[in-house]
Amino acid sequence: MNVVLTLPFPVSVNAMFADGKTRRHKSQRYCDWLLEAGYALNVQKPPQIKGPYHITYAFQEGQDRRERDAFNLEKGVTDLLVKHGVVQGDSNKYLRKGSVEWDHTVIGVRITITPIEEPA
Repeated sequence: MNVVLTLPFPVSVNAMFADGKTRRHKSQRYCDWLLEAGYALNVQKPPQIKGPYHITYAFQEGQDRRERDAFNLEKGVTDLLVKHGVVQGDSNKYLRKGSVEWDHTVIGVRITITPIEEPA
């Protein structure tokens, strides 16, 4: 059974952190996205995926004229899914296959998670 979620368009990994005087910290833009996306996730009440899974990210295409790197957009989304317990982790133990794509019909990002059964 696939789990399909929709979240606001994510922040690029290049904009997730800012350098402070003594250490890096989450940027205000990333903190704002985490709050908005966390709320959107909670409203959808996703099940908890136990064990390994495959994931596909479909990002909104054409929201502006910027060239974007889709692989720079998935990190914050994946981290949010882990933080909220939707998936157990994003290490190779759990995330077995992932893909990214652009889609004109998506608003924000559509995430499709497919749990996979471990061999007996």
